Amino acid sequence: MGEVTWREWRWVMAVAGLLLAASTLPYLVGYLAQTPESHFGGALLDRVDYHSHLAKMWQGYRGEWRYRLLFTPEEHEGVYLQTFYVALGHLARWLGLELPLTYQVARLACGFLMLLTIYRFVAHFVAPVQTRQVAFRLATAASGLGWLTEIFAPTPPGGISPIDFWLLDAYTYLALLTSPHFCAATALLLTLFLLLLRRPAGPTLRDGTLAALASVALGLIHPYALLLADGVPALYWGLEGLRSRRVPWRRLAALTALGMAQAPLLLYDLWVFRSQPVFAEWSAQNITLSPPPRYYLLGYGVLLTLGLGVGMRRRDSRIAFPLLWVTLVAVLAYLPWNLQRRFLEGVQVPLGLLAGVGLVWIVDCGLRIAKGRWLAHAAVAALAAMSNLYLTAGLTLAAANRSPALFWPADVLAGVDWLGEHSAWDETVLAAFETGNLVPARIGHRVVLGHWMETVDYEGKREAVARFYEAETPDGERLALLGEWGVGYVFHGPGERAMGGFDPQAAPYLEPVLRRGEVTLYRVEGRP
Repeated sequence: MGEVTWREWRWVMAVAGLLLAASTLPYLVGYLAQTPESHFGGALLDRVDYHSHLAKMWQGYRGEWRYRLLFTPEEHEGVYLQTFYVALGHLARWLGLELPLTYQVARLACGFLMLLTIYRFVAHFVAPVQTRQVAFRLATAASGLGWLTEIFAPTPPGGISPIDFWLLDAYTYLALLTSPHFCAATALLLTLFLLLLRRPAGPTLRDGTLAALASVALGLIHPYALLLADGVPALYWGLEGLRSRRVPWRRLAALTALGMAQAPLLLYDLWVFRSQPVFAEWSAQNITLSPPPRYYLLGYGVLLTLGLGVGMRRRDSRIAFPLLWVTLVAVLAYLPWNLQRRFLEGVQVPLGLLAGVGLVWIVDCGLRIAKGRWLAHAAVAALAAMSNLYLTAGLTLAAANRSPALFWPADVLAGVDWLGEHSAWDETVLAAFETGNLVPARIGHRVVLGHWMETVDYEGKREAVARFYEAETPDGERLALLGEWGVGYVFHGPGERAMGGFDPQAAPYLEPVLRRGEVTLYRVEGRP
């Protein structure tokens, strides 16, 4: 395994600090732009899933370890899933921190750890320090050509925008910007690979044990990532065994240990999704299909183009492992299952490694002056990062201008906070999708509708909630829906008014309990 000097680590930590600062800037601007009437929501890109993560944290904050879906009204037992965010909730309670602050601390801490691990992974395959640094920049800060396509061919309404602006699984910087669990999962996956690869003869008992523990931790965050954790080393060692015509017993033993360690976790997950109807429905709605291949080609265009330089070199066994990783992801991303694009998690690391080696080789062949080579490396790295710069600047401006997509009216937050103080978590709240998505995140209470995946029968409930707020709907149908869902409170604010002309004030089965500006809360009569 290539050694890393302290001087290199100082450089890595400096670059990591810059990336973390850039990813934090829009959040700081958002919080500073708050007014008494408009509050920053704490999310930049994927507000729906951010709220889902906070809802999971709330359950840990209440002292629970078993996870329930708070975005659906059906009664069900909790299960041991989503442990990362449930554990963060426990940590917030132990430290006395608010959940949004805990989330941001976790984002920064896990992001920093991921960046250090990426450099260590690159250093294992690449010896020259300059090449390591180029590969690290491409593996962390690079993005796609979305900024260019948006200038010359903007996305039409209803079309698919460039993936470098929204596909969080696909890019290191987007993970750094939004999701601590993505950062933690990538760090664990790379650590596992390093433990398995650090010794030419194969992993020792200690390395194999640590790798097995890392794989279990990875499985607790993203069970599907275990296909990569096991599949890439198996392919790599299998090809080496065929080439050498020897059975790699130590490596085979390590893979067996991984499988044995992961088996209880995977069997438990299988049992949950097969035997628990609510979680089975959640799994069925968890559809994350890949876009057409051209979007990946544009999204990874710079890295793929530079990576071709590696293929033009003489055969180099050092790059076989990252090359197999990228190849396996390309296959998994289009197999006929619902989780296609989930397997992109972390793939920018091997792509950046290959691109870095290719870029240095191409530039060194074309330029003989050291200063010219350095400038060429810097120029390509800056060009590759343009979409991330574009995105960060756009989000910062949106936060400064208090975009409605990033901010909440104070009246809505006051209504949700009242529910947090005067009702129990299982007194189900009926609201429009946007409000329903907020409630579990802000106070940890259950709602009828609030998440495209975690609301059971999402399409059916979306249509039923829309009917509830329409003026033409008979009261008998409304009462039936309230009873079916076990609703305790009905939220009526700007989002709900936009759905229809229903006036809850005229409904004898709804009792107003709070009026605040544009928001009125109603308690369902007959509830204890």
